[in-house]
Amino acid sequence: MEVSRRGLLLGGLGVVALGAGSAAAASMITSGAPQQPPASPSNSASGASPSPSANTPADLDLHVWDTVRRPLSKNDDATLTLLDGALPAGLSLAGSALAGRLTTPGPYAFTIEVRHGDDRRRRRFAGTVGDIKRDLSISLSLDDKTPLSVTARELDRIARLGAHATLVVLCYIPDATSTTFNRVSDDRIRKVFALAEDRGVRITLLKPHIATEEDGDGFYRANYAPASVEGFFTRWTEQMVHFAGLCADNGVEYLSLACEQPGQTDAAQYAKWVDLAKTVRAAEPGVKLTAAFTTLELYLLHTYWLPQGTPHMAQLLDVFGINSWIRLTDKVYTPSAPNITVDELVDGWRGAGGRTDDHLGKLEDVCAQLRIPFLITEVGVQPRVDGLAQQEGSTPPTGAPNHDVQALLYRSVLAAPLRSSWCTGASIWHMRAPFAFGDVYHDTLFAGEKVLRDAIAKTPSLAAPAT
Repeated sequence: MEVSRRGLLLGGLGVVALGAGSAAAASMITSGAPQQPPASPSNSASGASPSPSANTPADLDLHVWDTVRRPLSKNDDATLTLLDGALPAGLSLAGSALAGRLTTPGPYAFTIEVRHGDDRRRRRFAGTVGDIKRDLSISLSLDDKTPLSVTARELDRIARLGAHATLVVLCYIPDATSTTFNRVSDDRIRKVFALAEDRGVRITLLKPHIATEEDGDGFYRANYAPASVEGFFTRWTEQMVHFAGLCADNGVEYLSLACEQPGQTDAAQYAKWVDLAKTVRAAEPGVKLTAAFTTLELYLLHTYWLPQGTPHMAQLLDVFGINSWIRLTDKVYTPSAPNITVDELVDGWRGAGGRTDDHLGKLEDVCAQLRIPFLITEVGVQPRVDGLAQQEGSTPPTGAPNHDVQALLYRSVLAAPLRSSWCTGASIWHMRAPFAFGDVYHDTLFAGEKVLRDAIAKTPSLAAPAT
């Protein structure tokens, strides 16, 4: 989130390889909402290859826009030959694996011969490439000060809703020019994964945030200007490889390579990101890569870099991440006479209401050009009557506390971006004050929590287990 919001998260308790595209996928973009969200994203990129009997075809559990990397042999020098049938659109034989990004839903059936030396065997596959799968998660942060007992309570709250979780891990720097990162300890991170597993909460996104000791996650990362660009990329690559290993070890589907760092994700740094992404994928090929972009970065991609054909690190990702801090209405909510509707917020996602910017349209257009889906890596609102009206303000909301505004926003997320044919999920920001998603010390659910709980109960695939 941008400085006027994240700057308030103070103290321990204050707080996406390009695939081949298809014309059919691009034609799915409309000015409206095409369908109800059917499911959450699969873990096909990291799933082990199935082991069917000799006569039973394996269903690969594929969904459109999935990034697939399925080894069919433990031997890297094995060769694959397509004997019959046809691979799903976007899938190909790459070395000893099936790989690619699926672009078209529909049935598939094919047989592969796997050969290693004199050993030959056949693998049969059949099933249907389903619609895009979607994920609904709640963000919680891991710093080096907040007691893990608080994190445990936050996970308890998420478990009550049946939702997934996004884990934000702080990487501390001493000042805004440093390239020395002191991340939260691995022991502390592993304890959080254990706490989540004990509660049946699946962490689907690991999201490192550059922070300072003085400001914590309130550090305005747009002001991060490393003294050495080479030094930054060298050390940040080391961090990302390490985090990718944690993702692989704990079944986390997505790793965010950057968060609100326009100085580093600028198109001029493309070659550096090529090397970084290549290194991370070589280390952990099953982890999907994303980045949490700002609305400014989305604007630059949509208006300049993509139309001009300028290479950008977004082209290296599996999923386009966006921190959707946008103003959907200018209204201050009046609880005694409710004056904001879900419908007008839904319209706001497409440019009506509080601003003339078609945020959702820009996202869909960028994704159509990149041939990747998008993931809302942050979306939320402070629970105050002026919370929605102040989403882009230079000062935080100061109106009376009210959780109905959160319920209104969450309903609009379910009805607008999560119905886009390009959207693979959303992460609600944030468990802690000032966003105060849930009260970890009392049992009563806030209005927004009830909206998400009911949505997941109605559509369990929004928080499906790993496959």
